[in-house]
Amino acid sequence: MQRLESRVGGMLFARSGTGVTPTDLGSYVLSTARSVLADVDEMMAGIRRLTQAVAVKGAIRVGGPPGLVVPLFVDSVAKHVGSAESTIDIDTHPTELIRKVLDGKLDFIVLEEMPGFRTPLPPPLRSSLVLSAPMFVAVSANHRLADSVDIDLRDLAEESWVLPPVSEIAEQLALQRACTQAGFSATIKYQVSDSVTTRALVHQGAVTLAKPMAREGSGVVIRNLKGTPITQEILLVWHQDSPLVGVAERAPASLLAAYAQLVDTNPLFARWWAEHQATPPTADTGRDSAP
Repeated sequence: MQRLESRVGGMLFARSGTGVTPTDLGSYVLSTARSVLADVDEMMAGIRRLTQAVAVKGAIRVGGPPGLVVPLFVDSVAKHVGSAESTIDIDTHPTELIRKVLDGKLDFIVLEEMPGFRTPLPPPLRSSLVLSAPMFVAVSANHRLADSVDIDLRDLAEESWVLPPVSEIAEQLALQRACTQAGFSATIKYQVSDSVTTRALVHQGAVTLAKPMAREGSGVVIRNLKGTPITQEILLVWHQDSPLVGVAERAPASLLAAYAQLVDTNPLFARWWAEHQATPPTADTGRDSAP
């Protein structure tokens, strides 16, 4: 308060033992400030209207992790709003994707999260849990457990794991929680971001968690984890003030339909899908549904 009074060059409030009351100068500043703030609010509302109008007419902007799902989802959303253009921002760091949708740089983001370790979302953001699916385990084709149909997590207690950094996804935390419940602590020897290096290390003897749509090949096989101790959640996130908020109601179904197109990339995931997603939703791509 003293700094403000020093700035305006006069006393704004008269102080007494019972509190403070505005002086004539203070009353003037308060009334003027209210008017200024109202003008600022009106200006910001106008800016939002103009930028939203531009966004609706422009490209659909979607961010998410590497893979085939995001392009399929973008295509569906673009058809919903009648847009011929779209942009994709691929990022392995959920905090960066969240920041971009919060700043209005992206319309939707797809997040791969681990139950109990979700990345916090600021209040202006809204989300929908689209899918909760099992994580599998990838081992070398020469691994002692490669011929098993299901692998018990406890049988991997002595293995060396390769997983992404915690800054990208909380797989390490989810694994350690599951291992603790199984009575041991996992040895995470390698922290690797890219799938090529991860596969090379698995081929050499390390083990890793495999996402639902992970592919076998190049000497790597994917197996069920007995009892499904670890799952992955797929979230769709958007800003509550997004110009595409009208699309958000059906966007989760569009994202789930994108996953439905890709289930055959992993026979284990396809089998799980058939048992748990008996009637996958089909995205309505008609342009008459645009907001």
